[in-house]
Amino acid sequence: MRKFKLWILVSLIVVMSASGILVKKELAYADDPAPVTVYKDGDFTGTAQSFEVGFHDVNVLRSGVGNDTISSVRVAPGYRVTLYKDAKYSGDSYVLTRDAEWLDYFNDVTSSLKVEIIGAPALPVIAYADSPYGGVEQQFDVGEHNWDVINAGVGNDKISSMRVRPGYKVTLYKDHSFSGASKVLTEDAIYLFDFNDSVSSLKVEKISPVDAKSIAVPGNAYSDVSKRELLEAFAPRIWFAQGEVYFPSSVEYTFPYVDRYLNPTSGKYEHKTKTPLDPYNLKLPYFSGDLANAPIYSFWVEKEYQNIDLVYFQFSPYDLGKTVLGTEVGDHVGDWERVTVRLAKFEDNNTHYVKPVQVLYGSHSFSTVYPWDEVDKIDGTHLVAYSAFGSHGMWKDPGSHVYKDLVVVQLIDVTNQGTAWDTWNNIQAFQYFPNQRTGVGLGNPFPDWLSRDFENEASGAVYRFGNPRQGSFFGQPLLADGPTGPQDKGSLLNDVLLD
Repeated sequence: MRKFKLWILVSLIVVMSASGILVKKELAYADDPAPVTVYKDGDFTGTAQSFEVGFHDVNVLRSGVGNDTISSVRVAPGYRVTLYKDAKYSGDSYVLTRDAEWLDYFNDVTSSLKVEIIGAPALPVIAYADSPYGGVEQQFDVGEHNWDVINAGVGNDKISSMRVRPGYKVTLYKDHSFSGASKVLTEDAIYLFDFNDSVSSLKVEKISPVDAKSIAVPGNAYSDVSKRELLEAFAPRIWFAQGEVYFPSSVEYTFPYVDRYLNPTSGKYEHKTKTPLDPYNLKLPYFSGDLANAPIYSFWVEKEYQNIDLVYFQFSPYDLGKTVLGTEVGDHVGDWERVTVRLAKFEDNNTHYVKPVQVLYGSHSFSTVYPWDEVDKIDGTHLVAYSAFGSHGMWKDPGSHVYKDLVVVQLIDVTNQGTAWDTWNNIQAFQYFPNQRTGVGLGNPFPDWLSRDFENEASGAVYRFGNPRQGSFFGQPLLADGPTGPQDKGSLLNDVLLD
């Protein structure tokens, strides 16, 4: 029996807590009952330690594989493990829902971890010690929860972010026994601002989930047609800056000008220009793009806690870097930038609804998240985004945005209202499945270049959409590596976070 690695139901545990009933269904290999096993070396070798569902801090790791020593991980189907760089489930994190024979940039840095069941039932309100939605967590059902209950879980005066399911209201109090200053939440809060680390009691109540922001799902069913309609309904208006010359295009527009080749360094198929680039004269005519025919690549991604992320990727043939001491650095062939609308889905009186909750603006290697009510919109649902001059980083507002301080200069993105692009007029729509690492088209084909079969010559998959790094100026590349595509981004691969 053990040779076949059959899946069996090993337990059904009902746990009573002060917050309600939590049902945990655990599945595991017949010959390896632990949902997650970590290894000190790559390829699942070296000292190993197994973990059940729950939180495992640095002291637990030290008793087994060791702190800052994990290099590979096995994850049983149906489970998720979140690795944290710091103790107490804090710092940078790395989420896995499948085996990883090598942890790349997360190698030898794990100090704590959390194991969860994918799709496990959650109570209406979840409080987290860190923002966004990290660290120690505690779930709450309808009712009153005083400081002693909170202190036994996430901790008194320790809450920094919260999830609130549609149809529920949580009232936070700064003092025990439901007194002192209060704050009401009816949707997720990525950060509690004036109530950060100051909640001592709370009440959870059931309310009507339908409000002015609620939108009935077309046809009252999550069909391919209704998903595409919702992607169109929330697609952004993107303002390009005055004087912009490097506009978006389709990926296919670049095909006559690039070769798909096996990069010996990465071992994966990538794109590079057919015309070699002089590092001091990097511009080719096709870099100007094809805005008139450019699609917005739009992804429907269903995530945990009844969330749906609508992820909108803009592709441009070229990204203009910044000028440092009179020299242009950081340009790269190919550019992917994104904005994301997070929807909460729910049902009321046999009608399916979605409600916009948050918006993410991606800029370079970081992103900023805002509540839906704080962003500008066209016709009530089309969010407004500003694409920075040359570099295309996405911002909520026009202006000058300092995003990095170097020793000799500040790196600044400039945004304003130059050319408007109403992306809903030309979307390429897809549904992406994070745990399967693939997707399907919604009214259009799923292109080969979106595959993750990067090492297969026949697949058409593209790992990087531009030339490798070239030239240097005070340690900064004149031409940076081309970017990886949407299929390699956390926004599609992470099944929980708004990434």
